[in-house]
Amino acid sequence: MELHFYPGQNLLVVLKSNKPVAKFEAMGGPEKIGEDPRMAEEPTWPGKYIIEKVEAYRTPTWRYSKLAWGTKLKPTPGKTDVWYQLKSGKWGSLNQLFGLNDTQSLVKSLNKQYYGKSEIPATWLFNDFGPLAIRWFKDINGNGILDGKETLSGQMFHTTPENEAEKETGNPVRLVHSHGCIHLKPNDRDRMMAIGAFKKGTIFTVHKYHERY
Repeated sequence: MELHFYPGQNLLVVLKSNKPVAKFEAMGGPEKIGEDPRMAEEPTWPGKYIIEKVEAYRTPTWRYSKLAWGTKLKPTPGKTDVWYQLKSGKWGSLNQLFGLNDTQSLVKSLNKQYYGKSEIPATWLFNDFGPLAIRWFKDINGNGILDGKETLSGQMFHTTPENEAEKETGNPVRLVHSHGCIHLKPNDRDRMMAIGAFKKGTIFTVHKYHERY
């Protein structure tokens, strides 16, 4: 099985024995560098890659991605903080994690924005990379293994909190340009997972913006 992404067409094609078995709408970064002050938008870089793994992604680079999607939450009695569950089973403070004085208001506002409910959800639903990120790398030495000087790309397949909420609330799922990653619709990600399209070792090609399928 192979994957081919055509950013100029917002098209992701799954091939098996060189024949298309599925096609999905997908959206990468813009063709030219953008001006977002947090992190400039960039193209999804053309090249041939190998899928390495699927994971719940966390990064301090994006504020709401410090917590993995699905992390358990509960409000504190003081009505200004929210506790989140650590791997140990103990609870940490969102106020401390985000450096804020009132994360209860923040979380309620985010939940209202996405799900229409001004309440603290049972789990964290606001990671910028969605529940799962599919990671890939460029195979520099040609042995098909992530080793040597190779590293996982900072670009990856993922959904967004907006699209996950659209799915859950029964609204149309509308993709938007990323900062370089490839955005997928939640149902399409699930289908691709089911057919084995993101299996470790899968060859994945990002075509140039002018190329067409």
